[in-house]
Amino acid sequence: MTWPSYHFVDLSADEKQLRRQTLDRYGLLAQLSALIPVVVILLYRLAKNAANWRGTNGDYAAVPSSPVLKERRNSSAGNPGAWSRRAQWWLGEDVVVTGKVYGQRDQWLVGILWTAWLLLLSIMETGEDYLHVTKRLGLVAISQWPLQYLLALKSLNPVAYLLQSSHEQVNRWHRVLARVTTMLLCLHVALYFNFFVQRDRLDRLGDPEVLAGIMAFFGLCLLLSTALRPVRRFSYRLFFIVHLVMGIIVPVQIITHAGPSKLFLLEALGVLLLDLISRKMDTVTGNAMVESIPGTDLVKITASIPHPKINRFRGQPGSHIYLSLPAAARKSMSAASISHLLFELLFNPFTVAAVDDESGDLTLIARHCGGPMTRALGRLAKLASNTTNATNEDKIPLSFEGPYGAASRFPPFAEFDRILLVAGGVGAAFTLPLYRSIVGENPGAKVQMVWAVRRAGDATWAVTGKDAHPLLKDDNIHLYVTGDTTSAERPERSRYTPAAERVDGSDAGEGQVEMSAMYRDRRRGRYTSQHNRKRPDLKRIVDDLFKHGQEERVAVLVCGPREMAEDVRAHVGVWVNRERSVWYHKEGFGF
Repeated sequence: MTWPSYHFVDLSADEKQLRRQTLDRYGLLAQLSALIPVVVILLYRLAKNAANWRGTNGDYAAVPSSPVLKERRNSSAGNPGAWSRRAQWWLGEDVVVTGKVYGQRDQWLVGILWTAWLLLLSIMETGEDYLHVTKRLGLVAISQWPLQYLLALKSLNPVAYLLQSSHEQVNRWHRVLARVTTMLLCLHVALYFNFFVQRDRLDRLGDPEVLAGIMAFFGLCLLLSTALRPVRRFSYRLFFIVHLVMGIIVPVQIITHAGPSKLFLLEALGVLLLDLISRKMDTVTGNAMVESIPGTDLVKITASIPHPKINRFRGQPGSHIYLSLPAAARKSMSAASISHLLFELLFNPFTVAAVDDESGDLTLIARHCGGPMTRALGRLAKLASNTTNATNEDKIPLSFEGPYGAASRFPPFAEFDRILLVAGGVGAAFTLPLYRSIVGENPGAKVQMVWAVRRAGDATWAVTGKDAHPLLKDDNIHLYVTGDTTSAERPERSRYTPAAERVDGSDAGEGQVEMSAMYRDRRRGRYTSQHNRKRPDLKRIVDDLFKHGQEERVAVLVCGPREMAEDVRAHVGVWVNRERSVWYHKEGFGF
């Protein structure tokens, strides 16, 4: 096959009609080809389930110390499971360039392969017709938009269900496909502009359909530029609003620009609309108490929501919600102000830290990061603290959407011999409910939780109330204070008043929990604020987890700062390469 020499071709009406039919056929083929990965994943899962079913129906099960298993461990050919785990682990490693992370290896591999496939579909049967390949590039790119929109959905996301994953994890494939299609569209625009220049037809840039295409391209560039990591970190609100608005406007502009792409774009807008409707129907509003935790930049939210919704959270520990402020919670803002309108488009994710089985209350912990949502919550907490006699009428209405997250699709933890939960800061809002659920279902489970906080006060939300006593006495929970141990952080009498007492307006001195009771001094048999005032030795902790037996199955879950998650993954990776069976999960919202 030789590379075609494209040039401008003058076609008759019949030849243009034939080109149109070929374009439509390849556009449909490009869209249907997206089902190939889906079919492959389904076949893989069916084969895996069949193998598991066969293994539990009459196959000989060797004991861990048997010569059979020892021979399998020493033979890479006889242990395909270990080879598969190493391959998956390698593909999940970050791609780091000049100290910055640019996705994972599997994203790059899939992105390169899919780009090659779409480029092939863009040149097949184009002959030497310059305009044919130019139009094909644009149509093939747009044919991927329904899948691209589908991968970004939060509520109605069949891909997340298929992969037994969360929408945050599936969203990374949305970003890969977005880059691939944008590259094809850039080629489409560049080739068309070259055509106008070569044919001296720059006057056509003012035609309505061409102008609509130009506007759509600049809208797409705006969308992509605000999705860059520096812009997202500067203002996530800007990224989100531009993403949502341009995600609706750009398809409409492209329909005006290229009518034959209408079907693909209507499909994309259709799945987006259905998801928005589903999310709206799944959103409930409940009265909440919002209060600051003294001595920290944390805000605690305790909300009462309908029981049917609470029951869903009870069955999914470690899940999260999207929090928004309804109009009733924004009375201090002018209804015509920009801030009031922008809050209609703000939905922040927060992990559910606890569910009260008796009252049905939901507890969230938010760290003040300077964003509009946490600033608003901080203001609400300050207003609540100034109210001396708070009543139910003083509670603040908040809207909750969810539950979301991969927690509902985690494998049964009873399958694992040992479980390690690692949390940093408010990451314990994810790991602590999981820990309690695992221990509650299997009190004899070999599970431990490592929790690192900067200041002792950052852990007060977890050690007050009904759950304080079991938590403080649990030897399997290791709490580390990583902040400075100089006089700036000597054991001050940091105290936290539970929410219920503030509601009742009782004296602030009653029910206080001193931080000196947070750490156990095993030598003296009591708790002291001086214990574990250091950073956790993650390497030692991980190595101790794996030293008990070669055949033990291990689960490791991490929720915390990026550096902590990278360290844990690096230490676990050493054991994966030693053919240990490991299930690993990193919980996080950022990318």
